[in-house]
Amino acid sequence: MKKRFTIFLVMIVFIPFLGFTQNCVDFESLTLGTEYGDGYNLIGDIIFTENDIPVSVEYFEWLGGGGTFGNCQVIDGAATFGTPQAMWTSNINLKFDFSNLAVIPNWITFDFLDQGGEENISVNGAPIFVGELNMAPMPPGISIAISNMGAFQRATLSGPITSLLVGGQEFSLDNICTKFVVDTSDCVNFDLLPLGAEYGDGYNAIGDMIFTENDIPVTVEYFEWIGGGGTFGNCQVIDGDAFFGTGQAMWTSNINLGFDFNNLEVTPNWITFDFVDQGGEENISVNGSSIFVGDIEAAVLPSGITMFITDMGTYMQATLVGQVPITEFLIGGQEFMLDNICPTYVSFDSWCVDFETLSLGDMFGTGINSPGEVIFTQNGIPVAVDNFNQIGGGITFGFAEVTTGSGIGTGLDMRTGNINLMFDFAAIDITPDFVTFDFADYGGYENLALNGGAVYVGDLIAAPTPAGFSMNVSMSGDIGHVIIEGPVEKLLVGGQEFFLDNICAYQIITSIEDPVGYTAGTGIILGQNYPNPFNGSTVIPFELSEDTYVVISIYDHLGREVAVLANAEYESGRHSVNWDGNNAVNGIYFYQLRTPRSSVTKKMSLYR
Repeated sequence: MKKRFTIFLVMIVFIPFLGFTQNCVDFESLTLGTEYGDGYNLIGDIIFTENDIPVSVEYFEWLGGGGTFGNCQVIDGAATFGTPQAMWTSNINLKFDFSNLAVIPNWITFDFLDQGGEENISVNGAPIFVGELNMAPMPPGISIAISNMGAFQRATLSGPITSLLVGGQEFSLDNICTKFVVDTSDCVNFDLLPLGAEYGDGYNAIGDMIFTENDIPVTVEYFEWIGGGGTFGNCQVIDGDAFFGTGQAMWTSNINLGFDFNNLEVTPNWITFDFVDQGGEENISVNGSSIFVGDIEAAVLPSGITMFITDMGTYMQATLVGQVPITEFLIGGQEFMLDNICPTYVSFDSWCVDFETLSLGDMFGTGINSPGEVIFTQNGIPVAVDNFNQIGGGITFGFAEVTTGSGIGTGLDMRTGNINLMFDFAAIDITPDFVTFDFADYGGYENLALNGGAVYVGDLIAAPTPAGFSMNVSMSGDIGHVIIEGPVEKLLVGGQEFFLDNICAYQIITSIEDPVGYTAGTGIILGQNYPNPFNGSTVIPFELSEDTYVVISIYDHLGREVAVLANAEYESGRHSVNWDGNNAVNGIYFYQLRTPRSSVTKKMSLYR
């Protein structure tokens, strides 16, 4: 029976974040030398409002209890902050109220200079912390990072923030700026953190949540060494463009990061992450399992979780596939860069050939069939026997037999002895986005070809990736698993002492795509591009029910904008734009139509 395969992308589309116009308090509207606080105001008095942000003076708390209501003064900020004016606080706090802004900010920065004593900070009315700002705990959903700016330091708060209280004993303050940041992905890509921000030993306690991005809390965790013991090192936000091409990344040095996926609308079972290993060992754990220590490529994961790793050129991409939900994930290293941790939910319905419709002992090949003859069809997929290519030239047409002796352990399988099987996926009503199969190799060499292309002859694990596809072969002893990404219409595979099972075709359908590309109430229809897949240029049709401004953008699978096809006013009616993908690399792309009222996104495939 044919089954549907559906991927609901929890990550939706990774589109670079957008910052709305920011509101700042920089004290430039005040008079130089003006004082506030004790002798001038009462506790809680609003002393001024700047850019719709009321600012009040508040009681200051001391370490060990008690407190005071001191003074603050408008000072010349040029020497420290490079701005005309700043605010000096002496045993007093300032409170900034953001609740009156049109949009509650989720990104606040403020500059400060600490010249002695303790500081106070409170976010969203939480209990006041007394001590050094870089050690301040934050309420759930809020993170803080401190960056050294030379003459001063900058604090960055992320999360929904309605109020900020801050002050000190010998403490200057300037440029309290708000921003509302939109990130439409459900990936963690570190781009919302301050470049250079450090976390871990000296900044956080083990298990501290350092930030939350797209409903995924991220914590810093203890790192384990080979042979026992471990440490709690540091991680730092770095410029990752040279490796990942996606802005910022995280450098880890003897520390782990923990990612909690329990808060997502759908618990994922498919996680991708990008990494660069520059030395030492790595740690990895899934769903709270014992931490593996060693090279990540050799990681031992809990039952029901598999991982394959693809070389992406300047970095590696790991994919965790779970037959169970993946609720939490821990990863880190000694000299290890990390980026683009993206969760996905996959429903593993598929079109499969598993030979269970045949009988044990059935034979095919020489004397029984002719090369190219279809021997059976399962789930709409015709399977034929075909010639086997020998090393050095020549062909043979041996035998295939239905057995149970492969060790793959899933019922019946097919043994091939100097013969190939051809699986024709073009006969079903999908173009697969990827194909997987299991195999057991007990000697000799194998053949592999896609879509009628050249036949590879050799060990399957050493097979080169065919042009236009990505392929991963993973082994556990003699048993292997292959994943081929790309539009596989025909798969030819066989060997000399070689068993096959569970040849499955999958089609990816993302939740960001409405079946007809229509978003109710918006009056826009985004059609599927044609042709799709395409090998050069493609047409994107769309329809508008009213005159409106339209932006149509193309993004790659990591959310990087690669083209803007439309950025203009369009009349109501049917329209289309063309994308010339001749200079783009093969793979999955997303195209998005945006209007002032809404947006619609769909997926397309470029393969040559």
